[in-house]
Amino acid sequence: MIETVSAALIVKNEEGFLPECLDSLSGHVDEVVVVDTGSTDRTRQIAVDAGAKVLDFDWRQDFAAARNFGLDAVSGTWVLYIDADERLVLPTGQRLASQLENPKAVAARINFKPIVRGTPCREYRVFRNRPDIRFVGAIHETILPSLESIFSEADAPIIDIDAELVHLGYEGDLTHKFRRNLPMLQRMVEEWPDRLYYWLDLAKALRGLNENQKASAVCIEGLRRAQHQTAPASRSMAAQIALNYAQLQMEQGEDARATIRQGLAFNPSNPLLQFQLAAMDIKDGRHVEAIEILNRLIEVGANGYSDSLVSVDERLFGAFALEAKSLALLRLNRRVEAAECMRLASALEPEEMSYRVKAIALGAQ
Repeated sequence: MIETVSAALIVKNEEGFLPECLDSLSGHVDEVVVVDTGSTDRTRQIAVDAGAKVLDFDWRQDFAAARNFGLDAVSGTWVLYIDADERLVLPTGQRLASQLENPKAVAARINFKPIVRGTPCREYRVFRNRPDIRFVGAIHETILPSLESIFSEADAPIIDIDAELVHLGYEGDLTHKFRRNLPMLQRMVEEWPDRLYYWLDLAKALRGLNENQKASAVCIEGLRRAQHQTAPASRSMAAQIALNYAQLQMEQGEDARATIRQGLAFNPSNPLLQFQLAAMDIKDGRHVEAIEILNRLIEVGANGYSDSLVSVDERLFGAFALEAKSLALLRLNRRVEAAECMRLASALEPEEMSYRVKAIALGAQ
């Protein structure tokens, strides 16, 4: 069988993002199906002009329903689901189908960067065009329940492919997204309370809307529900909930050390929690302890960090860690070493003038 790939999108008022998304798909997929949920700008026309199959769908606060509507219209043997604010990146000269020739495989994981400077994680974004693979969840919709059902009945491997999706939609002001997502997230924590990602994103949405007291309550409930969950994915999400709760506590001037340690108990390798612990150590005068943590992050480096679920800013292993280490060294009166840290940070991020200024002020050569 010749493998073909259909790209499936749902869109609304995406005229700013959609052209580059479609350009990134050109030559790499065999078909593009765009489900429009009520655009009032040029989105629909842009898709039509690019040769996409465009379908209209009445939005009803349910991303899974819109995704599944599009799946019913695709004709490829495989499906790539992608959003307008994402870009497909493939090795030069390759088409996506060329990596999907395993006859038993039902799904493929792709490298995903949710932020431009993020480390890649792995997402199930490519899957067989089968009627038993459909999305569930009004928001943060997922095909995993379908895949798990298939895995339990047959030898149906997942493959990892050499392709990447870069997400641009988390840059800038996200207030409109928080407002849009809030009612769906509130509904989903009621309907699917053991999916910790919903508690995490609900807390983020509330925090983004300055509803910090409610966000803290959501974090507490999410951590309570995490106590009985043992799956690695759930423990990773629990660590992220703890991170968000710790940040809320620190914003209120509260001691967040216990929350950070709770998060590290769920996932000891979480670099964001490690960095927060180092920051608290510096604040509390525990500079040697902070330097030990920061050295570990620097030694790992962005290229050495790998987590299939969590993406973090790559600067956490470079310039951010070096800047924090410089502060700890300076407070230990180790000025020469502090200057060298800032020199290295400036070399890594030459466009960030504050690093260069600090390096010069400390006497870096």
